[in-house]
Amino acid sequence: MASGSLPGGVRRAVAVLAAGALLGLTPVTAARAASSGVDRSPDVSVPDTGWSPDPVAEGTPRLPSRDVKKVKEEQRQHRSVRTAEAPGVTGYARDGHLPKDLPLAAQPTNNSPAPLVDRGLHDAAGVRMFSFAGKIWDHPVAQAQWGLSNLAAYRTTKDKRFLDRAIANAQRNVDRRVESQDAWFYPYDFDLSRCAGRALLRAPWYSGMAQGQLLSLFVGLAELTGDEKWRTAADNTFLSLTLAPSTKAPWGSWVDPNGYLWLEEYPVTAGTTGERVLNGHIFALYGVYDYWRLTKDDRAVAVFDGAASTVRRYVPTHFRVTRWASNYSMGCASPHLKYHQIHTAQSLKLYEMTHSGTFATYAYTLRSDYPVPAVNGTVSFSAGTHVGYKFNSKGGITAQKTLKLSRASTALANSRTRVYGRNIYYQITNGALAGYLVPEAYGQRVLLGRAVEHRYTPTRVLSFQPGTYTGYAYNSKGTVTGSRRITFSKASVAPLGATAWVNGRLSYQVTAGAYLGYWLPHTTGLAFS
Repeated sequence: MASGSLPGGVRRAVAVLAAGALLGLTPVTAARAASSGVDRSPDVSVPDTGWSPDPVAEGTPRLPSRDVKKVKEEQRQHRSVRTAEAPGVTGYARDGHLPKDLPLAAQPTNNSPAPLVDRGLHDAAGVRMFSFAGKIWDHPVAQAQWGLSNLAAYRTTKDKRFLDRAIANAQRNVDRRVESQDAWFYPYDFDLSRCAGRALLRAPWYSGMAQGQLLSLFVGLAELTGDEKWRTAADNTFLSLTLAPSTKAPWGSWVDPNGYLWLEEYPVTAGTTGERVLNGHIFALYGVYDYWRLTKDDRAVAVFDGAASTVRRYVPTHFRVTRWASNYSMGCASPHLKYHQIHTAQSLKLYEMTHSGTFATYAYTLRSDYPVPAVNGTVSFSAGTHVGYKFNSKGGITAQKTLKLSRASTALANSRTRVYGRNIYYQITNGALAGYLVPEAYGQRVLLGRAVEHRYTPTRVLSFQPGTYTGYAYNSKGTVTGSRRITFSKASVAPLGATAWVNGRLSYQVTAGAYLGYWLPHTTGLAFS
């Protein structure tokens, strides 16, 4: 939460700290770092664009099993019967997660700028397409995501070719829309089968994720072009996310038996249930957020709050898998290594969007369960015996190798990952243990530098119980260059800007006061909220 909304005692503590002192501290000893010893620890995490969602890779497409054109015409007959048959999605739980304005750079749909050369499948108009059964098909989510990537590139480069591509992808969906219950829906014209036990999605089917991501695209175009037609598209698309499920008309939102609102990526179009896909629900929530930014509409606040409340309710009980990757969905409840990283990033983004600390805690927990594995760093080995392992997919050991060192040494690593049923391991790429995984163990084997950092905007609060705590500063190689040791005679707090694993230890970065420039390793007596 922002400092202005903190409880009075915390506000006073942060204010004192910002002035250069910590509330209630009694410095007993302080080994001060040299002026050049402020933290410059390298970030060894490797950005991995492979964590982007790939909508055309999920499920198995099939040729349509019914007359798609006829069904669309029947659905269009329900153009103006909202009041009679679908009064709207109402009565869902709301925790009070209110949207906050974010700067353009932090907005969730303004990322992953497109390259100028499109190496993906597209038609002559530059519209993203999907291929199967010897034919190319429109795919609303893929087109929305490609359009948003082009908008991100246009904002940076001002190259009109990116804007033209974004418009082409948006216009394709406007042209293909099905108007029903006064709202605009964007159809999939192929059948799709999901996991075992899930009903076949029969064309035409509609996705709350597609509705939400196209909503973001229309909002972006309305802002950049000023063309009223994109505002009209946004208004009618947002309306689709406020409608209750129908057996005769398209829908994308529903309230589950526990009273929580879902923006449903894979709805069962003949009923009122869905798969409850976490990442698709949150991507659709981003669209509602963008619509709120554009309009400040109270209806958008309600849907945003309801959708965020659903995330708060179900992540720890139905998605989190302790010490492993989280489940993709509730209806297809199997862990997914790729989408786990998306869930983690989305949780942290929800914290930025709402200032609700619960979402930062979820991101922290998911990161601990299965951190982003890619790194490009150096592992420091102490003198002594070290064992490297190879594992199968179930965590069983398939090979091992022992190395004895008479003095400390180093090796390169390209992965810091959890092994199934085990702890965190480094994948070594050179030297005697090349190709083997070695367990992370502070004091014996540590990855130098920062890994899997989470930054908190706004800052969180780090709490100190009475005791002594040491912070460390690092140089650009991850070597400790200084430390600061302070004893607290009573409880105190400090603003927390980031957490990361630094030199093999979970550590906290304080943004003001006596520990500025230092990372404090986690220990008993430290906690953040």
